[in-house]
Amino acid sequence: MNLLSKKNIFLGTLVVLVGVYIIFSVYITTLSIKATRKIPENTPSELGMVYRDINFQTSDGINLEGWYVDNKKNELVILIHGVDSNKSDGKMLDIAKDIYDMGYKVMSFDLRAHGNSGGENLGLTYVERDDLYSSIMFAKSELKIEEIVIYGTSYGATIAVSNALMDDSIKGVILDSPFYDLPELLVSEVSNRTFIPPFIANLLKFGIIQSIKFLYQIETNKILDRIHTIENFNSPVLMFHCEADDRIPISHSERINRYLPDNSKFVIFDNCEHAQAYEKNTISFQNEIKDYLQTSFN
Repeated sequence: MNLLSKKNIFLGTLVVLVGVYIIFSVYITTLSIKATRKIPENTPSELGMVYRDINFQTSDGINLEGWYVDNKKNELVILIHGVDSNKSDGKMLDIAKDIYDMGYKVMSFDLRAHGNSGGENLGLTYVERDDLYSSIMFAKSELKIEEIVIYGTSYGATIAVSNALMDDSIKGVILDSPFYDLPELLVSEVSNRTFIPPFIANLLKFGIIQSIKFLYQIETNKILDRIHTIENFNSPVLMFHCEADDRIPISHSERINRYLPDNSKFVIFDNCEHAQAYEKNTISFQNEIKDYLQTSFN
């Protein structure tokens, strides 16, 4: 075999490997942008809360549907669910009931591409800034609310921490199991769910970042930049994470914790997995929320 043939084989192999790399990166990115839509099966009335249906539109024309539960205090907690979830999934209604029993108004809504809301694609927490902003504007204009605490779980927690400075009405932020680095998270999902070893999966990170940018015009470094703005929030933040979380490892919250304002509280539970802190440690979780809301609204 002459030198030219070896060179052609090398170049051909390189082209194939690059092609596979690009295809795999695009495939993972495409999967990550699609949500599994679950329609809410329960309502606040099942837990004794009188509610009304609400809906509002985002600036890009997505109709969002939610619930509003009135209460005696003129202070509101907005709940943001996780990915592939909805406004009643998991322990969302139980948490809403706890907050309601503390005397606060509660609003929860389905993010775009989830539940009963419109839209087909996720915004990787970047586009959902508009979802949260629309909910706050609705609360201020239609419900005449002036003080709000944002409570986010998992994907919703990253939306919350990224946008705490978007409006002066936001007096506090509660985070349950947020992620910090999206490409890193997607790479870990590949490693956890396939035969691909971690060191090879990690090579996909660059491709995922470029695919997200090219296909959806979202720069993942800007997601990080938004998270970092929490250091300028003028109130403490309350954050929860389970030490054994293997879906969003606690290292994500540990990095977010570096940017939290003074007097913030990072509560770690050692007996639970992803976003199960409330379920496994209900009383202590409730007490943390109660103390935090009293401080934030006062």
